[in-house]
Amino acid sequence: MRFGRCVACLVLAVPGLAAPAHAVTPYRSASTDSTGRVAIVTTAGRTLSIPPAKEQVGVDEIVLAPGGSAVGWLALYPNAATSYPIPLELLVYADGKLHRFRGNELPIWKWRFVNGGEQVAFEQETVHGGLGVHYERRRVRDGRLVAQFTPETDHDGRRVSEDGPAWTRELDLDR
Repeated sequence: MRFGRCVACLVLAVPGLAAPAHAVTPYRSASTDSTGRVAIVTTAGRTLSIPPAKEQVGVDEIVLAPGGSAVGWLALYPNAATSYPIPLELLVYADGKLHRFRGNELPIWKWRFVNGGEQVAFEQETVHGGLGVHYERRRVRDGRLVAQFTPETDHDGRRVSEDGPAWTRELDLDR
C-alpha cells in the first residue's frame, strides 16, 4: 500500500511524465511560403513547415482554430474540367499531427472549426451548378464522423430546401 503511494508521488514529480499526451504548444499563425509549404508558427516561436501532397498545386483559406489549438487549410488540386484548381482536401494540423479530410470526394467549398477547434464542419458540392451538396462534421483528433447532412434534392439533383441542422446553416452563413 505504501509503495503504491510512493510510485504515484514519483510519477507526479517527474516533469513531463504526467502531462497529457495532447498537451502541445498552441499555434500563433500560419501562412504559405514561396515553395507552397504551409509554415505554422507556435506560440513558443518555433516554425513548422508542412509540405504539399504530391499532386497538390496550392493552398487556400488558412484558418487558426480558437485558442490556437489547430491550423486548417484547403489543399488545391488540378481539375481537367476547370481552368482553376479545386479544393479536394481539408488539412488540419493539431497536436503535432496532420489530419486529412476528404468527405465524399467532392470539392470542399466551405469549412470552419467548431466546438472550440476540436471538430471541423465542411460543405461539399460539384464544381458548377450546386449539385450533390453534402455536409460533414468530423472530430479532428481521429477523423470520426460526428454528423452529416445531405439536403433533399429534386430529380435533377438540385436542392429543394435550405433547411438543415443549425451547424450547416451556420456554415453557410460564414462565407
